[in-house]
Amino acid sequence: MSHQHNERAVTATAINDARAQWELRAYRRIEYVPGTEYSRQEIVRRNEYITAAYAEMYLRRPNVFTWAGMAALTSAAVGRGMYLMQLLRASRLGFLLGLFPSEVATVEQMLGVGNLAVFTDIYWQHMAYDAGGLAELQRIYEAGRLNQQAWEAWQQIDQGKRTNDQALIWAGNAGLLYFEQKEVLQPAVYDQHLPIWQVVSAWINSPILGHYESITSFLQGANLGDFQTRWQWIEQSMLPRWKRLAQLRAERVERELHTLLIGGAPFSIPGIPVAKLLGQGMYKPLRTSTLGR
Repeated sequence: MSHQHNERAVTATAINDARAQWELRAYRRIEYVPGTEYSRQEIVRRNEYITAAYAEMYLRRPNVFTWAGMAALTSAAVGRGMYLMQLLRASRLGFLLGLFPSEVATVEQMLGVGNLAVFTDIYWQHMAYDAGGLAELQRIYEAGRLNQQAWEAWQQIDQGKRTNDQALIWAGNAGLLYFEQKEVLQPAVYDQHLPIWQVVSAWINSPILGHYESITSFLQGANLGDFQTRWQWIEQSMLPRWKRLAQLRAERVERELHTLLIGGAPFSIPGIPVAKLLGQGMYKPLRTSTLGR
């Protein structure tokens, strides 16, 4: 089925469905058409679009869309993971991480799957709230098209915004994060590959700026694929770091997210956009030599 045919089908579905209309806008933001097959190169490029979309949303309302800011940093880390897996696949050096070639390919694939799954589930909600406020999400919720947990989280966020209660805003955003981790990522990415995630757990660090910690540093022997342990790490270590960073080092966060808006390979030094250009220079030979294989 052609890209154009798929796009027409998605557009037709959205005509009488408010959620589908917002989803369509979100898809267009990252040049994605459901049902279309994408190459590795296109999936990597899509990660850049997703990262930039999150960064842009956060910068619109940094005191409200705190999930989007953390998501931008996480998506950039996912992009770096994709590049690493492609390099390991091309060089056949996956054994350095304890991975067989097929497992390297699986990790690369799951990174892309998770990146897209979270975006398609939650980003449209941010667009709807940004444009139409809680009333727009309520309309979608009452039509049975918004999950109860997500709706409750948005109510907290909105109440916090109206009453200038940052604690409520952070609690609501944490609710979105919990839903994303448990209901979206766990079944889509982790459940079927727990042994592989155990192998790479020590190699995957927190995406929060200046937070050089893996889940195994947080808890010895932990498996990133286990939801309860991963959420413990997020809630007790990553979220407090992100909150302090966003509140006390807002200018640093803003500089980094503006850097992510530039696009290109995610090899950036916080606050130094030129590093993006260096990353793009690294990306081009990697892309031509490995992505076509």
